[in-house]
Amino acid sequence: MTKLLTTILIILSTNLFAQEQLAKDILDKLSATTKSYKNITVGFNFIFENKSQNINEIQKGILVLQEEMFRLEMAEQIIINNGESQWIYLSDINEVQIMDNDPEEDIMSPNKLFSIYEKGYNYNYIGTDSENGKRLEIIDLFPIKSGAFIKVTLAIDAAKNQLHKITIFDKNGGTYSYLVNTFKSNTIVSPFTFNTDEYKGVEIIDLR
Repeated sequence: MTKLLTTILIILSTNLFAQEQLAKDILDKLSATTKSYKNITVGFNFIFENKSQNINEIQKGILVLQEEMFRLEMAEQIIINNGESQWIYLSDINEVQIMDNDPEEDIMSPNKLFSIYEKGYNYNYIGTDSENGKRLEIIDLFPIKSGAFIKVTLAIDAAKNQLHKITIFDKNGGTYSYLVNTFKSNTIVSPFTFNTDEYKGVEIIDLR
């Protein structure tokens, strides 16, 4: 009985190691591909759900990434970060807040969404899925340190080696999903600054 139990534990351990190694290989390849681009422009759906609170919200957005800089445009706000300063524009009140960039911003920061898997997580290969003819590799990430989020699930387009969907699970039953609709790379992008001249009457709040 003891030998049988030992054999089962060895098989399970070997299988878990194989899953971790497969997940690592896929993530390493994804990271190398993403870093090979000078910049990327992503059109996405942002979906926030919390069934216990009866919340289901969907917004469309565009995210431009280049090195540590980003520009995020959604229905009622624009966030621009050039690595030194960050601008948050709120269209409903025509106000822009300017603050120093905080490189330790949490994983919800747009410039980290496409690289959150690179450190601070254990990972597990779940398997493959299919969506609209796309073959997706599914990987779960679990934070090494306890925080606001308990799990991140990545769905990776196997053919293009690109992120298709990111789902972040919080401790309160909420999920934050980013579903990629369009993906462009190495294009000409606008400067990562907020031009107040383009927003007549905008109120500027400088918090630097």
